[in-house]
Amino acid sequence: MPRLFTLLAFVLSSSVGFSSLEAATRKLSIRAVLHDPLKPQAELYVPLKEGALERLNLALEGLTEPQEVALTDGTLQLFSSLTIDPQKPLENLAATVKVADSLTRAIVIIIPSDKESPTPYRMVVLNDDPSAFPKGETRVLNMAALPLAMKAGEHAVKLPTAKISTLPVVKKLDDMNRAPTEFYRPGDAANEWVLFAERPMQFSLNARNLIVIYQMAGLKEPRMRTLVDTTLR
Repeated sequence: MPRLFTLLAFVLSSSVGFSSLEAATRKLSIRAVLHDPLKPQAELYVPLKEGALERLNLALEGLTEPQEVALTDGTLQLFSSLTIDPQKPLENLAATVKVADSLTRAIVIIIPSDKESPTPYRMVVLNDDPSAFPKGETRVLNMAALPLAMKAGEHAVKLPTAKISTLPVVKKLDDMNRAPTEFYRPGDAANEWVLFAERPMQFSLNARNLIVIYQMAGLKEPRMRTLVDTTLR
């Protein structure tokens, strides 16, 4: 086993409690999105099957081309440096996340961690297989502190906090393939919902939308980032 792979296995055993350095590996095809409004660019690295590290493909807008990475004991690891210090193997660990055994393709959303977290980032994994995320549909990640809701065309969808929700194909569109889209937050009264954002959104049967809802310090209302995926695999 190459020395670097042994170190990666040690990082995993140290960070998530595995006792064996001989960790099982498998491949995963990912497309990554870094969502950090305060620091939108970063150099991050992922392990390869052979045990080496490779720079993670990231783009300022949209999704990247697929990148094949290695999981160790079902865990995707992210590093902030191309090298690992054998004396301090956890020093450059940027994030880890468990990945379901059934996933072979994934969209990985990288977001800043809370101050209490031992790593600077955390990752949210979304099944990128067309059978699980068909074209025409939308996925919504609510990172705000409160549960939210949205309406788009004929659909109304609840958006629990820290969850990915599904907006089905919107069919009630204008001649430019747009639908009025409204976002709501809880009001002060019981069962009250307050409109905090309204915009026309374009929906296409040849694309998929990914919406990330987040909050900025000092701002009361959540904000939205929309990624449109037209490169379907």
